[in-house]
Parts: sequence; C-alpha cells; structure tokens
Amino acid sequence: MKNLRIAVLAVILAVTVSGCSLLYPNIGKPTDSPKPTATDTETPTPTVTPTETETPEPTKEPATVEILDAYADVQGGVLLVVAQITNFSEDGGTCTATFTSGGKSTSVSVGAESNATNTQCRTMEFPLGNLPKGSGVVSVKYESTLHAGETTLDMAVVIP
Repeated sequence: MKNLRIAVLAVILAVTVSGCSLLYPNIGKPTDSPKPTATDTETPTPTVTPTETETPEPTKEPATVEILDAYADVQGGVLLVVAQITNFSEDGGTCTATFTSGGKSTSVSVGAESNATNTQCRTMEFPLGNLPKGSGVVSVKYESTLHAGETTLDMAVVIP
C-alpha cells in the first residue's frame, strides 16, 4: 500500500512537471532570430562618424597659496619670492610668480615639493635688470594635476 502511494505520487509529479514543458516549451533556451529569406532585403545600418568633442578638464581641488616673502636682493641682483601652499602636501606642482609694475607683467615658474605639512615652492628669482624701478606687486599661482589656486593677497615690493 505504501509502495502504491509512492508510485502514484511519482506519476502525478511526472505529469505535472511534463505539463510545464507543454506550456513553456522554450524555457531556458535562447530565442532564435528569424533568418532572412531570399525575398527579404536587408536595410543597411547607417554609419555614425564620431565627432570630436572636448573632454572637460577634471575639477581641481583648491590650493591655498601664501607668499612668505618677496624682496629685492640688490647685492644678488634679483627679486626673490618665497611662497607655499598651506592646505596639502604634494610633489610635482608648478608655482608661477608674476611681478606687475606700470601695467607690465613678467613671470617666473618653478617646481614645488612636499614638506611635512604643506607644499613649498622653490625660490623664484627675477633679475632686477629686467624689472622697472619703483613700486610693484607680486602674485603667485600654483597648479598640479590635482590642485590649483592663487594668492588672494598679493605682496607689494619696491625695486630700487
């Protein structure tokens, strides 16, 4: 009797499961796309030519640039500018000092290197012979692959 019940349940289960295959004959199989026949004409796919688009530069984090000193070294014949970036420490950036006087500007660029807590610009030097005598203003910009910024307070200098 027990064997009969197991056999009947097995038959019912087999019929039920095979019934699913009648309702869903392609379940689990990828669908085939129709094959073109001799009377079908294929429409050509248009070719899209990529246009040149400008890729926007990634936004750089702000650099807080500070001029520590700017003065005319008459004996050395140069205007010296010392600056630092105070909000991070990294190697590989560029510091550019600009001296402006009488509506004319001249610039000098140097490398920057990391320090214990900040980034130091190498000393920037302008030959005094190339600068107009009198009052002028020095500003400094910093740029690297990750950061960019410039001084918010420029420093006044006098060229003797």
